[in-house]
Amino acid sequence: MSSGKTLLVVITVYCLLVALIFHATLSSMVAIWIRSETFAHGFLILPISVWLAWRMRDRFARLTVRPEPWALILLLGAGLVWWLANLVDVLVVQQLAFVGMLVCGIWAIAGTDVVRCYAFPLGFLFFAVPMGEDLIPPLMMLTADTTEFLVRGSGVPIYREGMFLYLPTGTWSVIEECSGVRYLIASVVLGACYAHLTYTSIWRQLAFLLAAVIVPILANSARAYAVVMVGHLSDMRYGIGADHLLFGWVFFGVIMLLMFWVGGFWQQQEQPVSIGTPPPTRPERSSAFSTMAVAGLAIVATGIWPAAAFAMNRESPPVDTPALKAPVAGDAWQAVEREDWQWHPAQSGADRELDQVYVTSDASDPVIIGLHLRQYLKQSQGAELVDTTDPWRPVRGVWQIIEERGYQTDLGYPEQVIEARVASADQNVLVWSWYLIDGRYTTNPYLIKLLEAKQQIFDGGRQGTRLFIATPVGDDRHQARQALQHFITAHLTGIEASLQDGVAQ
Repeated sequence: MSSGKTLLVVITVYCLLVALIFHATLSSMVAIWIRSETFAHGFLILPISVWLAWRMRDRFARLTVRPEPWALILLLGAGLVWWLANLVDVLVVQQLAFVGMLVCGIWAIAGTDVVRCYAFPLGFLFFAVPMGEDLIPPLMMLTADTTEFLVRGSGVPIYREGMFLYLPTGTWSVIEECSGVRYLIASVVLGACYAHLTYTSIWRQLAFLLAAVIVPILANSARAYAVVMVGHLSDMRYGIGADHLLFGWVFFGVIMLLMFWVGGFWQQQEQPVSIGTPPPTRPERSSAFSTMAVAGLAIVATGIWPAAAFAMNRESPPVDTPALKAPVAGDAWQAVEREDWQWHPAQSGADRELDQVYVTSDASDPVIIGLHLRQYLKQSQGAELVDTTDPWRPVRGVWQIIEERGYQTDLGYPEQVIEARVASADQNVLVWSWYLIDGRYTTNPYLIKLLEAKQQIFDGGRQGTRLFIATPVGDDRHQARQALQHFITAHLTGIEASLQDGVAQ
């Protein structure tokens, strides 16, 4: 068997074994590809990468094939990242680390010269990781801002409240599907592949990739504006429902074709490689034994991390923990039962929960505060303190998110909260939310995951609480904020005591 075929067999076996070792991570990627249209392109990434590598096969005869054992250090680093992400159930980081281990293992087995030549097909594998959902909120805000600006610039009266746009002919809501993240991800994947196939200059490739990022963002704003104007001018007969979705994808397709057409004017021809001309010097080829030896070390370097994760994630025996007690009402407050209080957070999986309503006792028009605590004493995938799902709408279709933002309080603790304004047909509520973990208040999900990793390593478990307080809000948001701050000042010590009660330290 030739050295090239031997290398191909060894790399294929290595990749299959890594996929088997990390089958849970790979399965999580496939599950997202299946259920999400945004990431359905993941099924195509591996075949495209293989094809991209195959079309460059004529270059292999000129490459130095020599294992690089030092690349095992990078492999161990990727494995360490996977292990830490597994401790705190961060799927996207596990998936990125999984692909990183594949690439680093191939680097160690085949050598730097081979990996440099096939850098793009290997790097293209990272597009299989379903990531980008964190872009949805800022892209929604950008869509709302630009649509409001363009509609107003067209002379049409418009009133905006958060993600809702009110025109004389109807109301429009900027939802997740309006963010354009699907168009952006598809454009970047297609743009990267097109740039690799069309240009040889790295600067032209980067310029086209930058265009693949900017163009769909601008196009999505234009699409949203066009949909709103079509609906407005047709008195809401067109541009809604199925028309809305069909127009979006047709518009995106036209924009992509135009971008590729324009990009074709700067096409560069790849220099052909003469198959019949031998290389000036015979490239170095490693022995089959050294290749397989490094491949064996790479398998060991990857296999230790799932074993370490299994040892660390052994479940502790269940412990009976008393239910959360409502904090004692502070001065001028009293705990009450109010059936008319409808809002509560849609955050599931907590080990202990508390929903309690407080009202002021010294006012003719009492202030109402809803206190909602979700405490996690152990966590698992799907039952986590940092939940990527929307906690503001307990019943979708009944509650609408008017606005969500970070807010700097006038308090020392917490210094910052997540502020959301949600509304139903009966209530309009201002909600503050933040986290308490490892004795710290924060709203930063990345810091929370780091603190959870620290807890898991040193304490053998992860504990934390998400706090919500809510109050009815009218036109005067400042008054609602003052009420929330007054409640925190009077009850924060009692809330902490309630959370500590019955919890093993």
